[in-house]
Amino acid sequence: MSPPPLWPVLDDYGLHKVPLRLYWLLLLLLRPYICWVLVLTMPQGKQDLLALFYPKQADFVLACAVAAPLLLLLAALSQRKPNGYKPWRYIWRLALPLLFLVTAADLVITLSQLPADVMLDAPWRIITPLLLLLSLLWLVRSRTLRQVFAEWPDSNS
Repeated sequence: MSPPPLWPVLDDYGLHKVPLRLYWLLLLLLRPYICWVLVLTMPQGKQDLLALFYPKQADFVLACAVAAPLLLLLAALSQRKPNGYKPWRYIWRLALPLLFLVTAADLVITLSQLPADVMLDAPWRIITPLLLLLSLLWLVRSRTLRQVFAEWPDSNS
C-alpha cells in the first residue's frame, strides 16, 4: 500500500497543480463559446441549438463579451511551463480577480435573463446561476487557488 501524497500536490514542474474545479469553472464560464463551436460544427438544418440557450442574439453577444477575457486566461494557462512565453505570467497573476469579475458578471447577466416563470417553464435553467454562485464562493474561499495563481515556473527549471 503506497503512502498518501504529500500536501500540496505538485505537478511535473514543481508548481501547485491547477485544481480540477478551475477547469470545470472555465467550462461553465466559456459556455457561449462552446455553444458557438457546437453550432458551427452541426449540419445546416440543425443550427437552432444556439437559440435554445440564447433566444435573443444580443444575449449571445453579451455572453461572449463577458467571457472574452477568459480566453487570455486559457492562453496563460497553456504557457504555465518552464519554456512558456514569459509575458503571460502577468495575466496569470491577475487571473483570480479576473475570474471573480467574470463569474460575478455572468451571474448577474444570467439572473437578469431568466424569465419570470422559469420554475414552471424551464427549471433546468436554475442550475447555471446556482453553479455560478457556488463558484463565486469557491473563488473567495480557496487558499489553494491563490497559491496556484501566485506562482510561475522559472526558466532555469
